[in-house]
Amino acid sequence: MTGSGFQGLDQLLRERIEVDGAIPGAVVLVRKGEEILFHEAYGNRQRIPALRPMQRDTVFDLASLTKPVATALCTQLLWQQGGMDPDDRLERHLGPLNDAAKRGINIRHLLSHCSGLPAWRPFYQNFPEPGRGIDAEAIIGRVLEEPLEALPGEKEIYSDLGFILLGRALEAVAGSPLDRLFEDRISRPLGLVQTGYRRLGKAPEQGAPGADGNIAATELCPWRRRILVGEVHDENAYVMGGVSGHAGLFSTCADLDRIVREVFRGSRGSSELFHREGVRTFLKRQDRLPGATWALGWDTPSLQHSAAGRYFSRNSFGHNGFTGTSLWMDLDRELAVVLLTNRVHPDRGNLAIRELRPQVHDAVMEELLPPERAAR
Repeated sequence: MTGSGFQGLDQLLRERIEVDGAIPGAVVLVRKGEEILFHEAYGNRQRIPALRPMQRDTVFDLASLTKPVATALCTQLLWQQGGMDPDDRLERHLGPLNDAAKRGINIRHLLSHCSGLPAWRPFYQNFPEPGRGIDAEAIIGRVLEEPLEALPGEKEIYSDLGFILLGRALEAVAGSPLDRLFEDRISRPLGLVQTGYRRLGKAPEQGAPGADGNIAATELCPWRRRILVGEVHDENAYVMGGVSGHAGLFSTCADLDRIVREVFRGSRGSSELFHREGVRTFLKRQDRLPGATWALGWDTPSLQHSAAGRYFSRNSFGHNGFTGTSLWMDLDRELAVVLLTNRVHPDRGNLAIRELRPQVHDAVMEELLPPERAAR
């Protein structure tokens, strides 16, 4: 669906993917207000052991895009319904914490990555036989034992560990597993047809994300010793059974676009799911620390070298995923770009997405905005 215009975007993607081979493939969707302006697929969803072409409805492992799309939005909905407040102490939902320093952590700290928890730890390495001994509780326990790198609220540290704990807190409040919570509160109400977690050891049900096999491959995993297709790429999420607050969600461009459309409607006060006050609260940049960029679960454009490119307004929000995924939306212009790639296939060492992602965003903006209006 290239429609009219977007020749620059189309040429960029064809050159970088189909000619240069910078990444295996991509699907891109552009929304403006209530209208989809562009939705196209490029390259291949898998290169080895055989070429399989990318399609517009290919399912992707969203990686850290799980954090805002599943975990933060579920937190927002529970807040709207009175079940969880951003200023609740983590202890309220997980029970007493042995570490006195961690008792100061609240939900806002976790959402805005200033809890003081480390960014990441290779907990999965304690499980030498991948696929056996899967134990989410063991990972939760390891996170709770991990020393803080700063006191809560004192330093911004982008943290998988914080969102692992937030996912468990959501489960405690909702009284259901995180994958069921997402399905009940977001996926089903929005009619998402290819979005959800793929729990390990459970055969995909008809209609589950990627049940038809149209899934973008990720890495030739050195730990699991196989190409990953429909199996969560993040190793810690794998050990947790494929369901976590920091990673594990699978989706398509079209389904993510439905979420974006509903967020835009919520910002206008016309969504039954995302209330205007909820959107305003969770998309408000926190600005509690010098140089911090985080809202609640969503990032905002940095002043230099932003993944969002040069033209997204200051009232923009988004997130990137390690596998090569991203979603960025400009609330002032009601413009959104969903960019899903499998840049880690077959090797995570491919870093071309760092250059390509802002180029895609700039190409979209340069198509839609006159030069004198494009600048922030």
